[in-house]
Amino acid sequence: MTRAATILLADDEAPFRQNVAERLTSRGYRVVEAGDGDEALARVRETAVDAVVLDVIMPRTDGLTVLRRLRDLDPDLQVVMLTGQGTVETVVEAMKAGAYHYLAKPAKLKELEMLVERAVEKTRLARQNRVYREGLRRTRAAGAGPVVAESKAMKLILERAEQLAGTDSPVLLEGETGTGKEVVASFLHRRSPRAEGMFSVVNCGALSESLIDAELFGYEKGAFTGATESRPGVLEVADGGTLLLDEIGDLPPPGQIRLLRFLEHGLIRRVGSSREQPVDARVLAATHRNLETEVKEGRFREDLWHRLVVFRLAIPPLRERRDDIVPLATEFLSRAAGPGVPPLALAESARNALLSWPWPGNVRELSHAIERAAFAARSAGAGEILEAHLALPGARRPAAGDLVTIAEAERRHVEAVLARLEGNRARAAEVLGISERHLYRLLQGWEVKAP
Repeated sequence: MTRAATILLADDEAPFRQNVAERLTSRGYRVVEAGDGDEALARVRETAVDAVVLDVIMPRTDGLTVLRRLRDLDPDLQVVMLTGQGTVETVVEAMKAGAYHYLAKPAKLKELEMLVERAVEKTRLARQNRVYREGLRRTRAAGAGPVVAESKAMKLILERAEQLAGTDSPVLLEGETGTGKEVVASFLHRRSPRAEGMFSVVNCGALSESLIDAELFGYEKGAFTGATESRPGVLEVADGGTLLLDEIGDLPPPGQIRLLRFLEHGLIRRVGSSREQPVDARVLAATHRNLETEVKEGRFREDLWHRLVVFRLAIPPLRERRDDIVPLATEFLSRAAGPGVPPLALAESARNALLSWPWPGNVRELSHAIERAAFAARSAGAGEILEAHLALPGARRPAAGDLVTIAEAERRHVEAVLARLEGNRARAAEVLGISERHLYRLLQGWEVKAP
């Protein structure tokens, strides 16, 4: 899964460069050569490099100056310094400037190879630590939980996901909002050979056209107003791991074009950089839309559709897997209890109420309902969750005359949430687990004005 490390070899002695390059290439490295300092800096700007072997004495720009500029370009990049005219002062200056190690010429190839190996390892570890910290900020905790699957429908989904986990091909996860597509995507990642890598998530519905490039591909310091530091994009964060493109059907057209290019070539370029770099990330996509219809109506690129739809998993709505409702509620109660606190039990009346509600918001709605019920029960000093704590509209088992369509139940629920939040659409979208843009479309379709 890991790409071959790229070594920049910068030295003005061509025979020496050739010997070292042959040795490193035979050990599986990709070697990029430079004959002077200016060329070395140009190579780093053009190519993603994992370690540098750098001569101190070179034409045009000397090695110590190159070293300092390299530290500005990429603080994680480790540099091994070489010289045939070494002095204690030069060694001290090089180490102060951030060199990983120092080797005097004539260098033994075996010793140089060992230093390069360690430098590459340190570079990658530093980058992984930085990316890991960034990924922790981005990755949602919900995707890391266990997958509750008591229903036959979900067991079949997980069996199929287990089969697909061993591939590197894209998988399109389809289903209504809140069905647990991200949880299944996380399951795919954890069962895959990439499990040690990052599982990263980006909500395409939340990306405006002005943010697409920065969010997907990252940006360099000074690339635009407010870019006070360099930052990796979600694709770079997912290098060696898995990226879930949630609500891919909401990705604006410019983002579709640039995503297609990444899927075809595996290369990214940060905003403000002229350098392309390879990224090895498995891409999963999720949508509540019918992308085939979106393609026919010209809202989604057909070529991107074909790239994403190598495999498909359709996650059924919660109303079609009712055997999962109570087990899911029990799991959510366990999470709500916290460490060392016994979870509340579900009274029979609460179980009946849960089973009688159509759950238009699916698993996400159930999770929010249980969180509220647990808070209400503990606030009242109750030892279990009662029907009253759930406060579900129509929680009683409905009579035939009370039955409504799923669409109508969804509309009522959205209206109820908006009313509770005094018309705050941003907060309502967060509670409902959908993008604000999606909520706006729903309201437009119903010709409903928020309170």
